Amino acid sequence: MKIKHRGKKFMRNGMISAPESKWTGEEPTWEGASEWEESKIYRTFSRALHFYNYYLDTDDYVPIILDYLKDKKPKDKISPKVIKKAPRCIEIVSCGKLARMINLGMPEKHGGKDYSSEIHSYIQRIGNKAPIEKKKETTIRKGPSVFDLVQEKLREGVLIYLEEMLDGWIVNETANVQKINVLSLLKGVGSPIGAVKCVSDWLEKQRAELIEARDKTCPQMVEGYSYLSKPAIKRRIKLLEDMLKDVELYKASKKAQQKPRVKKEKSADKLVERMKYLTSSPDYGVASVNPIKIIGSEKVYLFNEKYRRLTVLESLDKDGLTVSGSSIKNFDEKKSFAISLRKPKDVLVIITTKTEKQIANAISKLTTKKSKANGRVNDNTIIIKA
Repeated sequence: MKIKHRGKKFMRNGMISAPESKWTGEEPTWEGASEWEESKIYRTFSRALHFYNYYLDTDDYVPIILDYLKDKKPKDKISPKVIKKAPRCIEIVSCGKLARMINLGMPEKHGGKDYSSEIHSYIQRIGNKAPIEKKKETTIRKGPSVFDLVQEKLREGVLIYLEEMLDGWIVNETANVQKINVLSLLKGVGSPIGAVKCVSDWLEKQRAELIEARDKTCPQMVEGYSYLSKPAIKRRIKLLEDMLKDVELYKASKKAQQKPRVKKEKSADKLVERMKYLTSSPDYGVASVNPIKIIGSEKVYLFNEKYRRLTVLESLDKDGLTVSGSSIKNFDEKKSFAISLRKPKDVLVIITTKTEKQIANAISKLTTKKSKANGRVNDNTIIIKA
């Protein structure tokens, strides 16, 4: 097919410019590849992967994929607009490399794999990621979301390196392959916990395919990885599992760094706004103090008009008493008590007018038995003093 010239990265003859060809060599070509031995195809394929990793960026692969679609005309037609509008994902890189090699004449089937099917699979995934077209509406154009920016960082800072690692695994038939330090890459990006799912999804996908090949549960995977020995497949599964652990370690370390959420303190008036109490008692000539005074106080005196019962609550600690709904909280159950009054007026006048020492002395002379206090306040309760 005719290779189009596309600017600085491409020469006039359509081939990719290789200014550092002394080290990288020129772009691999595939003329006469149908007659080559499998070993030569394998070496050229390996060199091409490294060449494209070195010279091309994600955007460079889009027109390459479009050339492939125009030339091959697959049955499941995908509009070029869909490819153009799709986010710059890792699938574009993988698909673009294979499409470039087939565009230049690489046999579509070799090494036990059908690369035209691989490209078709990648194109479907790219198409699924493209935004769904809607009817034209007058809307204000917005910039990329924070999530999109984070995903782009992860693509450039992690997924690209994982894809390069996978390229190296493809051209290495032995078990002597190595993993990359995913934990270090994630720390470099500094991604929030919720965004790293794309990395674990990528690793899980590769691992699942290899497990299907190992266990012979998927004929397509068995054929695709037939060039690898069982130990080589097991080694790759183990490395992918280690990298998945790196993702979990990153999430754990990120979670440990998060500041605990501090519960916002409610104001005193908010704490007592639902409290039900008796405002005044004409029968006993007393009125309630403002319930706000309970908040932070060391002691409160309550009187239930209906049952003629006095309740004394003492705070448990220096933070003082507080209120939740219609109940007083944080009182010392051992020091607090409730007691029935035979002559309420005599005791209530002392509580409202005398000192703490005088009040304690008056209560100590009462002959009725003390009982456990519960801190509840209702429509019959007067807040005598706080």
